[in-house]
Amino acid sequence: MTPTTSTAAKTTPEWQPKWWNEENVTAWARIEEALRRDWEQTKHDLGLSGGHDLNQDAEDTIKQAARTEPIPPEDRPNPPKVIGRWDEAEYPLGYGYTARRAFGAEHPTWNEGLEQKLRAEWEGRKERPQYDWDNVRVLVRYGYEYPPPH
Repeated sequence: MTPTTSTAAKTTPEWQPKWWNEENVTAWARIEEALRRDWEQTKHDLGLSGGHDLNQDAEDTIKQAARTEPIPPEDRPNPPKVIGRWDEAEYPLGYGYTARRAFGAEHPTWNEGLEQKLRAEWEGRKERPQYDWDNVRVLVRYGYEYPPPH
């Protein structure tokens, strides 16, 4: 549902504060759908009935409210977040490749124990990583399994 003045107006049908004006209606209409999507995702994440997995996070909500990211049609998820540029893939690939140098003798092949160790290290960083483990796992593994030069 695309926000309109009529949908925004229904948010205060019986009472409007003294300061309420058309600018408020317009401002609410601009962010209403982004916040609705965030609420549907939150209900899904909390296991509440009626929620939908829309692949929506706070960053999506902010970008959609600011109109820097399009809002998909109602109940359609945001496109998946894919690491596609070299500057996004370089660090996870390098992390995997150099982890092989550190742990290759103990873990000659990728295995669950190694993955748990690397995941804990990735998620335990002081600074928040740009991507969570589930988004970089395949790249870290690719880097780990990349053959070293002979």
